[in-house]
Amino acid sequence: MHKAPSLNLDGNLSLVFEEDAYRRYPVTRIEPSPCTQACPAGVNVKAYVSLIAAGRFAEALQVVRERNPLPGICGRVCTHPCEAYCNRAQVDAPVAICWLKRFVADYELQHGLTPPTPSARTRPERVAVVGSGPAGLTAAHDLARKGYRVTVFEALSRPGGMLAAGIPAFRLPRDILQYEIGVIEKSGVEIRCGQAVAGEHALDELFEAGYGAVFLAVGAHKSRKLGVPGEDAYRGVLDAVSFLRKVNLGRAPKLGRRVAVIGGGNSAVDAARTAVRLGSEVRIVYRRTRKEMPAGEYEIRQAEIEGVQIDYLAAPVEVLGQRGRVTGLRCVRMKLGEPDDSGRRRPIPIPGSEFTLEVDTILPAVSQEPDLSFLPADQGVRVSRRHTLEVDPETLATARPGVFAGGDAVTGPNTVIDAIAAGHVAARSIERYLRGDPLQPPSPAPGTPELEIKPDLKRRKKQRRAEMPTLPTDIRVAGFQEVELGFREAVAVEEARRCLRCGPCRECFVCVPECHKLVTVLSTPDSRDETLFRLPEGSEPLTRFAHIKAGRRKPTPVELTPPTCYVQPEVCRGCGDCVTACEYGAPVLLPRGNGLYVARIDESLCKGCGTCVAVCPSSAIVQRAFSPDWLEQKLATLDPQKKNVVVFHCTWYASHLPQSPFEGLAHPDVHLVFARTPCTGRIEASFVLRAFERGAEGVLVVGCARNACHYGFGNRFADEHFGTVQNLLSVLGLPSEKFQWAWPEAEQFDAFVATVDWFLQSMREGRVCEKVIA
Repeated sequence: MHKAPSLNLDGNLSLVFEEDAYRRYPVTRIEPSPCTQACPAGVNVKAYVSLIAAGRFAEALQVVRERNPLPGICGRVCTHPCEAYCNRAQVDAPVAICWLKRFVADYELQHGLTPPTPSARTRPERVAVVGSGPAGLTAAHDLARKGYRVTVFEALSRPGGMLAAGIPAFRLPRDILQYEIGVIEKSGVEIRCGQAVAGEHALDELFEAGYGAVFLAVGAHKSRKLGVPGEDAYRGVLDAVSFLRKVNLGRAPKLGRRVAVIGGGNSAVDAARTAVRLGSEVRIVYRRTRKEMPAGEYEIRQAEIEGVQIDYLAAPVEVLGQRGRVTGLRCVRMKLGEPDDSGRRRPIPIPGSEFTLEVDTILPAVSQEPDLSFLPADQGVRVSRRHTLEVDPETLATARPGVFAGGDAVTGPNTVIDAIAAGHVAARSIERYLRGDPLQPPSPAPGTPELEIKPDLKRRKKQRRAEMPTLPTDIRVAGFQEVELGFREAVAVEEARRCLRCGPCRECFVCVPECHKLVTVLSTPDSRDETLFRLPEGSEPLTRFAHIKAGRRKPTPVELTPPTCYVQPEVCRGCGDCVTACEYGAPVLLPRGNGLYVARIDESLCKGCGTCVAVCPSSAIVQRAFSPDWLEQKLATLDPQKKNVVVFHCTWYASHLPQSPFEGLAHPDVHLVFARTPCTGRIEASFVLRAFERGAEGVLVVGCARNACHYGFGNRFADEHFGTVQNLLSVLGLPSEKFQWAWPEAEQFDAFVATVDWFLQSMREGRVCEKVIA
């Protein structure tokens, strides 16, 4: 079977495909980046990290907000599952994705960027959201953007749900919380605080008031009991959730000198760190080991820095007290047995290992559940044995039509990012319900990704992960000032550049609204998986790879290298011509000693135009995906039996050309050789001279119109190069009409054909014709 020629992408990887396969079958899926796949809310992680690396902070924030309306909040309290799947961890440490999200959110506040504009009300239906936590806020935001009128009902005196009542200000400053909720309000969402939805006919009354759908996002604010003797007999036992709510709402209780916190989750750690700030000596009692603690390792470490002690493998068995007040907590040592339903090893008491802690206050933080007392049993919504709301897991629809539920009210205590994900699902289902569509859209057929793009980890140098600057310990424990100070711009950019760019391109779609070049977009039947796929120069076989055989079981690993440039330091003379030529600031000169310099190109800034390669006098710069033997391969197709004309044309101008530009060019006496380059500024004088040396009768360069160059300066450098080439050719005795260049205003194929016809006419007539189309 005939094979397509191999395509070498980066010097060590070749792709060879069967010709009939890539003609007959469409690609249906390309594997996205692992960080994006890991985000429950579907935030395009690699896109915003890439934009930060390029210094495009406002655009990075726009990408985040597409799927996360609370970037500053999540940048502080998210459990960042994306980092657990970051391939950079296999080199040194995962990229600080969460902190980079916080950086762009803070950048908006610091630089007065204009937040998103309100959405127009284009739909007559109204939607009621009960609860203003992350799930409720996200659903309300999504529906408002779709044109619906949304009202959020919040029982507390301020919006935010557990964000406001459960997370302390030293982790989530109240001004950040208020700002981001304010952005959602400005999008058209009405939030009514201090207005609980309750009563015998709570849901009926919402529908009677004109709401077409209801989303229950009431969170899990009710703490569970320890279930030990003495728990309800003495003052000084206060569940952690209630304790945090009192502190966050400005009613901090008196704790006494010694405090014991029971539990190992985020609420337990937050309660312990809060108690430290109220002047108490605090210890956490946890029945498993540190490895099994649900709280994040970073938060545990911060608690220890602030003086919190942790007793592992210990569990309470009795609350002790005198005269109605707590005086101690009796505990027992534990050992770990077989795994339980949670997957963690079950703690087992060790007989005879009891010990007593002298404490003044006990803060249980063992778990929470939704408080569903507001919801009468006859309202048509079912409650599970776990005291959570029962829903369809795919649509979040309850048993009552028009009523949906999500977030902690359905899952029990969970993360902020999972609640945001639930809000997206609820909004999508509510919109389908109001429009009369099936709640569950048809699912795309499952399939194995046919193109899997993996980074090369072996050649990566180790780089230290950026550390988050924090307040000194003595200052932080003295009040509720935010502990983490955030990244400076330079630190954020450097950290973002640690990203390996797994998957195709940046996936940011920033170029899509501006692109008229018909850049390929490959997508799945589910439009959420669309992936922009930029092809490097010389990638005709890869273009045909967009039609590889469907149903292939094993993904084809491919490493795509963008056509960026790099410097060979042993050849570089340090002249600085590349620095002068590049308008993106990618090349810099670095001292190499003894008064000498060497150039280095920052590939995160390089756009791949190749102009620096063309201007480099020592040939020290190499462009990836544009191999040195590229021109030789093209010139090898010259026909010794005909007059040969080589046509260099810009990739961006030629994006509209048919697969074979020979069609439409009726010149039987001329053999045309078409050579595509990233930009006309990339064409070196040596290209033209080599073409004539190999027997070309003429050389033509065709590029974008002068005001339409993709890079902005390719025409200018081309004019400088080509003027020099014409002078050199005249010295060699070659007529000037043998070499010409033109920038057609129109980018249709007819204009390209007219340009080639014009050049051939000028050669036949032995004169330089007037460039009426240039």
